[in-house]
Amino acid sequence: MKCFSLDENVRPDAWVAEQLSKTREVSEVIDDQAFALHFKYIQTYLPGQPTIELIALIHTGESGCSFIHLSVFPFSAELVPVIQSLLPDLESIRQFTAKNHFSIFNVSAPWVLDPVYIPKPWGQEIWFTGIEIRGQAAVRGENGNLPLPWVLSLFPQANQKPLILLKVLDPLPDDVYGDLYFELHEEKQEVYVVTHVNEQAWPDGKGVIQLGFAPKKRDEYESAEEFKKAYLNAVRAYEQVRRVLDGKLDELCRLNNFNPDAPIPVEQLKNWIKELSQSIENKELIKEEKRLKALMNSFVNHLPLTVGDTLAIPTLVPHALQHGVRVVEFQTPVYERKILSFAQKVLTQNHWDTESALSIVNIDCLQIPLPEILVSNEQVKVEKIVCFDDFFVHRININSGSYQPDLSGYSLVMSIAGELSLMWDAHHQVVSAGEVVLLPGALANYCRFVAEGSCLFLHASPRIADTL
Repeated sequence: MKCFSLDENVRPDAWVAEQLSKTREVSEVIDDQAFALHFKYIQTYLPGQPTIELIALIHTGESGCSFIHLSVFPFSAELVPVIQSLLPDLESIRQFTAKNHFSIFNVSAPWVLDPVYIPKPWGQEIWFTGIEIRGQAAVRGENGNLPLPWVLSLFPQANQKPLILLKVLDPLPDDVYGDLYFELHEEKQEVYVVTHVNEQAWPDGKGVIQLGFAPKKRDEYESAEEFKKAYLNAVRAYEQVRRVLDGKLDELCRLNNFNPDAPIPVEQLKNWIKELSQSIENKELIKEEKRLKALMNSFVNHLPLTVGDTLAIPTLVPHALQHGVRVVEFQTPVYERKILSFAQKVLTQNHWDTESALSIVNIDCLQIPLPEILVSNEQVKVEKIVCFDDFFVHRININSGSYQPDLSGYSLVMSIAGELSLMWDAHHQVVSAGEVVLLPGALANYCRFVAEGSCLFLHASPRIADTL
């Protein structure tokens, strides 16, 4: 097998695209073709953007099949002569990757995404396309998975634009420690789809999200500025008590060998609160924290949520998903926010942004748009949940039928209930409930969504989709 070493000034994806183009020109003469590529990869998502050396093995065909298989792993000089001695057939490459515990997958088929689980003070986030310092999603293959950023460095799906960020917000069912930050965004656009409401937290099946400000409370003030000033004072009063209480909890963290800047198990925090409340001084502090929290939250609008509800979060509108309400979130892949308040210690920054957030906040009452029905018949129902500037999200329910979307770029597909089959040419791939696949742009024009029974899934794609 040929092994190429790439110049630092050449992008790996551009080189691979050119090599594949050359390979197609001779595919009628030679069935099995494969090559190896040694290249340097800049990890832009890590501090200092460190560079690592990687080797990619790419198989471009097997007995007339147009499938492309990929394996990518850390460079080792000892592996180079072994790779060069390999026959350019898929079975030889599979044996090599299996022996060395490397993963390999079919780039030309839908990519099954393996998520990374990110602990949060309020629960966890489950990232299916997230790539940053806290964790990176992966692509499932044979013998394990491959880091998603490594794969995208060779086969980008968005022409160097970050993928749509798809994740699950999974708050704890605890009414004290399961509420998210009350925050707003200036650029980031996001949409929630409610998939579960914890029955212990919400016996009637109706959860809650804090969204904007309470209209009745707003009416108590003659102007928007007076309302914002009163709210700011309420937040500042709460924050002062919050920081005193967090300081005491930090001391207990250190005494018990916990990291005060990492999420602490809820039961441990509850035990420490009980321990602190044994003294009269701390008991009054804890009581005051609850009173000021209720006062602060009286300014906030609370919107009920049930399973199946969808919610597009407007920019400049503060929001906080509440405990026990699990949602699938699609969002613009940017990280920016302003935290107005939080009923725990904020671990990602040492300050709140209440005053600066209030200088740009939209405090007007909101009208929440309903999904728009695009297709509705006995077999298929397609609803447009949201159409942002850079991507759209559809919710699709198939009842023993099929649906073929009109696309030109990559897609993200998440099965919510039932079993979905993705079919193209004579091939198909099953997506089980809870799984997420990235549908490569090359399949966009002729991939069909098929279900033998009832199947509900979410489908997101860029509005202007670029792909190789």
